[in-house]
Parts: sequence; structure tokens; C-alpha cells
Amino acid sequence: MATVGEIAVSLTGICTRVPSGGGGVCRLCHGRPGPGFDTCWSCHEVTSQLSLPCRLVVPISLYEIPSQLHHLLNRYKSSQHPHLHDEFGAKIISLLAYFLRRHGSCIAEETGHVGWDVISTVPSSRQRSGEHPLVSCIRRVQAIDSQYEDLLAPGPVEVRHLSASDDGFRIRRPLTGERVLLVDDTFTSGARAQSAASVINRAGGDVVAIVPIGRVITPGFNESVKEYWVQQKSSPFSFETCCLEGRVQEEEEWW
Repeated sequence: MATVGEIAVSLTGICTRVPSGGGGVCRLCHGRPGPGFDTCWSCHEVTSQLSLPCRLVVPISLYEIPSQLHHLLNRYKSSQHPHLHDEFGAKIISLLAYFLRRHGSCIAEETGHVGWDVISTVPSSRQRSGEHPLVSCIRRVQAIDSQYEDLLAPGPVEVRHLSASDDGFRIRRPLTGERVLLVDDTFTSGARAQSAASVINRAGGDVVAIVPIGRVITPGFNESVKEYWVQQKSSPFSFETCCLEGRVQEEEEWW
């Protein structure tokens, strides 16, 4: 049976390198901001709606729709393709587990912490019942499952694309400073992940980072985004590095 590392490395061909923030790369989500801006419009819009969003997003890979990674992220949780859940789920959790094993220390160094106490996930949307498929995947890897806790449930306000809310989720138990690593499969505008992070932070926790497996890029949005996508696709993806290495440092406050 293949190991987590072997499965993850076999998927490097469908992944796209995530560059460091700054210098024409959004300092938050690692997408493409407008000229002269440190953060992209969607990150600015989403975080402005929340009390305590997370300021560190560490995507494993960029991807466009459609693509092989999009196919994997879509089909591992599709109710129309249950026969693919086991095979694709193994690939999804291998990408996440191997990345955290290789770069958990990068996240800890970036945040000034020794690591995290809890790993949690963004709950399923209102359209999905039961356990989120990513949680089912996490159950398969003891190193992650041993740290996992289901901290959040859907809240009274529906979170949608570019529409975030401090009431989008509710906390399941009081928190007393626990450092939380929030993981998700996909990051588009960040509304769901950032809403979840704000709820945890407001409840007394500390979301040290959001780690999505894929950060969606839309090359057709404009020429600048297209140029950005082509540039990243031209650089080979490797688990040897992550987007926290070589970040551009600036003195001014960017948040």
C-alpha cells in the first residue's frame, strides 16, 4: 500500500506553485491583487465584514476551473460519484497530511508559536447534510485525526461568495486560548473560511492559519490574472517549498 508521502508526491503534476505574498501577489490569499494593492479585492471585501479574520492563509496549490485538481476536489465529495470517494479521498488527505508534515514548522515560525493545539475544518454548506467529506478523510490519517476537533456548526446567517459574517457559524464549546489550524479543501473568496476563523477567534481561540488544499484562480478575469496564472504554471510545483518561504517584507501595515 502506498504511503501518504508517495501518494502526495505522485500528485505534484496536477498542482500549481503558490508564490510568496507581496510584490504583486496578495499578502493574504496569494491571488492577484490590482496594481498598487497589497491584497486582492475579494480579501479586502471579505475581511472588512468580520471582526477577527485570520491574517495568514497558506494554500497548498493554486488551481483553475476546470483542471485535474479541480476534478479531484470536486469528485471526492460529490454525491453523484460515491464510487470515487475512497480513491479520491485518499489523494485529498495525502496532499494535506504531507504538506503539514513538511511545512507545519513554516507556519509555526511565521506565527511565532510552537505550532497548534487543534486542527478543525470549515463546516459543510447548508446544502450538505452530515459530516463534511474532508473530516471523513482526516479520520484516515492518525497524525491529523489525533489533533482534530469539530469546533464549528452552521450559524444563523448564511455565508455566501463574498458575503462573510461573524454569525455564519457557531462555536460548539468555549475556548481558552487554544491555537487552531483551520483547514479546508477550497478557497475562492475566503468568505466561509474567514467567517469560521472569526467565530473561533471571537470565542477565545486563536486561528494561527487557514490551510486550503486549493486556491481558485480565474485566468479569464483579466489580463493581469491571466499573466499571473501563466507565470505560476511555468514554475514546477514541489513539496520542498511553500508560500511562506521568501515572503516580501514591508514596513507599512497592510491589513
